[in-house]
Amino acid sequence: MKNIISIANILGIFVISCCFQCLVYAQIQTETNTQLLLDSSQPTVLITGSNRGIGFAFVQHYSKNGWNVIATCRNPNKADDLQLLMKNSTNIFIEEMDVTDFEEINTLAQKYQGYPIDVLVNNAGILGNVPKQSFGNLDYDLFQTVMAVNAFGPLKVAEAFADSVAISNQKKIVTMTSGLGSFAIMGNFDRFFFYKMSKSAINMGVLTMNASLKSKGIIAALISPGMVDTKLLDESGYQGRNKISPEESVAGLVKIIAEISLDTMKKTRGRPTNFDEVILPW
Repeated sequence: MKNIISIANILGIFVISCCFQCLVYAQIQTETNTQLLLDSSQPTVLITGSNRGIGFAFVQHYSKNGWNVIATCRNPNKADDLQLLMKNSTNIFIEEMDVTDFEEINTLAQKYQGYPIDVLVNNAGILGNVPKQSFGNLDYDLFQTVMAVNAFGPLKVAEAFADSVAISNQKKIVTMTSGLGSFAIMGNFDRFFFYKMSKSAINMGVLTMNASLKSKGIIAALISPGMVDTKLLDESGYQGRNKISPEESVAGLVKIIAEISLDTMKKTRGRPTNFDEVILPW
């Protein structure tokens, strides 16, 4: 009888030990190989600045349509709407990434190394304090911040994830710009020095990036959201009546992204395409 009890105890300890090892292994797999949790039969999109506004609408749209969505933002713990959306979905993966933090960018790129990312959406951006980017009160620190987020950040993110995009089926990197970066549209408008400069800079950056990535088969394109009712537009002081919702903007943008090809790039000659399919002038 004692022998039977001893054997039962040993078996119990063995089972518990195996279960513990499985749990540890599962945790390691989750932490180091998150891509294994993604559905390889579906395309994958990575979206920066996904916690609100246009970025959040992108997450909603792509997740609803079955895509694996890697949703990045600076402070996931404060992204309440995004967290709630993830809880009600199985294909959203929230990741912390500040587009000005190179260590975070490289760490996340390493985490997803070897997993195909079909579409990379460079959406994160800031307007910056308006009075401090007005002539007579130009602030250099603000200039650096706006340029870092809006101009250099998208290039650095694209650089880090280019290999993952290159092994995907769609091979697209799209970057959000604005009509405020257009010389033709805004040349005589005297506000938003730094924001306008940052968007003009990223326009040239993406044009150059597209040429740089041709050998990898990647297309880098510019998209523009229109006058979207977001916090950024509110901060600008815009009072016009032609505002659209983030959802309306994204509905148009995802159609444009889906249709991006070498032929559409010849048509646009690298110029930004607005959500309503209007090609914006340089």
